[in-house]
Amino acid sequence: PPTPYAQTAPAVQPVHAPPVPAFPPAQPAAYVPAQARSTAGAVPQVAYQELHPGEPRTIAGYQLLGRIGSGGMGTVYLARREGAATQVALKTIHPELLDHTELLRRFEREAEVLAMVSGAYTARVLDTGVDTGRPYLAMELLDGRPLDAHLREQGPIRSPEALRALALALALALSGVHRLGLVHRDLKPANIMLTSAGPRLLDFGIAAIVDGTRLTRTGGGPGTLTYMAPEQFGDEPAGPAADVWAWACCVVCAAHGASPFQATSTGAVIRRIVDTGPEAAALAAVQALDPALAAAVGRALTADPAARPADGAALVELLGSHQGPPKDANAIRDQITQGWRTLTL
Repeated sequence: PPTPYAQTAPAVQPVHAPPVPAFPPAQPAAYVPAQARSTAGAVPQVAYQELHPGEPRTIAGYQLLGRIGSGGMGTVYLARREGAATQVALKTIHPELLDHTELLRRFEREAEVLAMVSGAYTARVLDTGVDTGRPYLAMELLDGRPLDAHLREQGPIRSPEALRALALALALALSGVHRLGLVHRDLKPANIMLTSAGPRLLDFGIAAIVDGTRLTRTGGGPGTLTYMAPEQFGDEPAGPAADVWAWACCVVCAAHGASPFQATSTGAVIRRIVDTGPEAAALAAVQALDPALAAAVGRALTADPAARPADGAALVELLGSHQGPPKDANAIRDQITQGWRTLTL
């Protein structure tokens, strides 16, 4: 469904095909940002790197137009189905890793999970398959950039309406994931895409079936340390409540600029998570923007998973509990859309 985008991408070439939205790599990779949104109705260009001489020019009938990003596991290409105008983000594994059974299994799992999860705030899978032994995953292109890149370049979100829209959209995305009996297990700013239509949850590569019948990664725990819940350091499998914890960390990060459990060493991070608790200044950043949202974040950061909102649906209910009678899905989406318009991307 990986570490934050930390590499510096080389200079990119201008788009030669009609401009289309950009899509960030779902695996750790050098992020190449799209141009900022301009006038209403305008479609931002994609920034991409030219293909290397040794890279394929086609995969499974898709013409590869350039490289959006590349990481340790695979590459995401800007691609177009031959004979069609629609462009996609096509993800595939590096050829030298095709004999790595666990990576192949993880890639296949991501395709399977993404095909199952659908909703306004998750990326859509358009096609999956295997071409001459090389698996691929074609997904819709998204404009914008990941939350971590936005925070580095523009700083924390200062609009209360936009912060609540982010929180609600992620809660709705998680409700769809949890309704299928899945746990994302790696919710973090690098896996949240800020698009012109709202946030999108990405990267289900280490999602796991709640009942534990499917493994995550062999060796090492799943997730990213500063967004992991206390129970993820134990032997019991993490459930939807671990995603709820990570949701709260991401909301705090959006308002503060860093996880509330950020620290100078691995040991200090773990002590914060399992013992001393979140940084007060980080929580205060949410409190200053939206006290009701801060209260929901506090509930979600309860050390005992049984005391947190149980899943994404419970989060959505909690976020609306102070706003009168429960809203239907369309009303919630309208609230997200209106709030998101207050954010400059």
